[in-house]
Amino acid sequence: MPDNTCTTDLFPVDIHQQQALYTAQSIVKVEQQAITELGNNGGYVLMQRAAAALLKLLQQQWPAPRTILVYAGSGNNGGDGYLLAALARASGYDIRLLQHGDHSRLGTTAKQAASAAAKAGVPLVDEFPDAQLLVDALFGTGLNRPLDKPTRALITQINQSGKPVLAVDIPSGLSADSGAAMPVAVKASTTLSFIGIKSGLLMQDGLDHCGELWLSPLQLDSALAGTKPACQSIAAGSLRHRLPQRAANSHKGHFGHVLVIGGDHGFGGAAMMTAQAAVNCGAGMVSLYSRSEHAGAMLTRQPEVMVSSTDCARLLQTADVIAIGPGLGTQSWGQALMVQALATNKPMLLDADALNYIAGLAESELATLKRQNWVLTPHPGEAGRLLKCSGQDIQQDRLAAIRKLQQRFGGAILLKGAGTLISDQSGDVRLLAAASPALASGGMGDVLSGIIAALLAQGLTGVDACQLGAWLHLNTAVRLARQQPHPWLVATDLIPQLKLQLIN
Repeated sequence: MPDNTCTTDLFPVDIHQQQALYTAQSIVKVEQQAITELGNNGGYVLMQRAAAALLKLLQQQWPAPRTILVYAGSGNNGGDGYLLAALARASGYDIRLLQHGDHSRLGTTAKQAASAAAKAGVPLVDEFPDAQLLVDALFGTGLNRPLDKPTRALITQINQSGKPVLAVDIPSGLSADSGAAMPVAVKASTTLSFIGIKSGLLMQDGLDHCGELWLSPLQLDSALAGTKPACQSIAAGSLRHRLPQRAANSHKGHFGHVLVIGGDHGFGGAAMMTAQAAVNCGAGMVSLYSRSEHAGAMLTRQPEVMVSSTDCARLLQTADVIAIGPGLGTQSWGQALMVQALATNKPMLLDADALNYIAGLAESELATLKRQNWVLTPHPGEAGRLLKCSGQDIQQDRLAAIRKLQQRFGGAILLKGAGTLISDQSGDVRLLAAASPALASGGMGDVLSGIIAALLAQGLTGVDACQLGAWLHLNTAVRLARQQPHPWLVATDLIPQLKLQLIN
């Protein structure tokens, strides 16, 4: 029998507080080191700790008697499932095991676990329709390939059952590093992660699949302390305080002048939304350099914006921060403005067609442009163009992608997506561990550009402006969507709400 007396810690994970997130490789390294230090049967000792933590969570959330079906894979994740089944049966649960994969090739540790389950009298079944809870112990963090057809079918069956699912370490089918489903993943109600939180749990598909997240360090806290995290999640509660306090004896010049450059023929809306967002996020002054045909519309929508279509050089001299790219286009007009803007040494935010412009430059030209006082805000497609790969390549390893972007271009980088990533000038990465479908519409990125530019103008560093800006953008959308009868928004819905979110 497994040792059900071993003590183990169990913690709920608050994604709104700063969390250290790790790659699968880092966790495996810590695990292997612990197994070595624990001596003979060290792997089984860790498996016992994992099973004890799972039982503790079961007893908290689904007290006995309950009917449970454990899906056991043919690796060590399945071994955790076997030991859990043995412990749970001894604790009064009606529990069954469904084996998936070739269990004749179980490793030594998983074989011990399977033997423990057999000695405890846990039945093996092909189905258990009366199960009230499903336990996913099919695959762990080591999964690095697309799932085969039988496994995809089994996961689809689990997801369609309508029953609560407890995932062991990570929902099966989910990449531990990128959070991408391969191509499907178990949609868990609760996930108990071991040793450390894997970055993929809080990115991309992980946000929809891990459910309520718990952590058991398996008594390896000190061993993990020496491991550098892949990234840190953003602590939302502390972000607002990064805005400087405003003295009573203030004037508009104290809060910066943002110059928005963009809006070629037919693309005026993007630049207008950026300018409007900058006004509503506290910039002292906002100017828009755009085609003359857009001046009337801009002044009607936001008369506080100063609009010009002549003498961009003068505006570049007076601006504190330049936001260039929204609606800029790829024609000679936009290219000439890019040359002018890049010739300055002003703090700058590049988005949309500004990113496409620098993506098309020769390597020799890029070497002279790399700087630390700009912010790049690509979505995966734009990031792919900047790194000469596809957007799908970016999504397969977002952490590696943002590091490559920072190394190549310098400055602060914000990689958009479900689980926005932000890199500072030293290459350290932060993760906004949340997302909302309410942001899935055209123009949302233009609004984000204006938010970040306004925060830069008020004195925030590039990385702080990106963190606060991304959080403000998302939080405004989430709160506003709750008030709507439908789950979507348009970008201009956000703009008048931004200043309310800054003070609430």
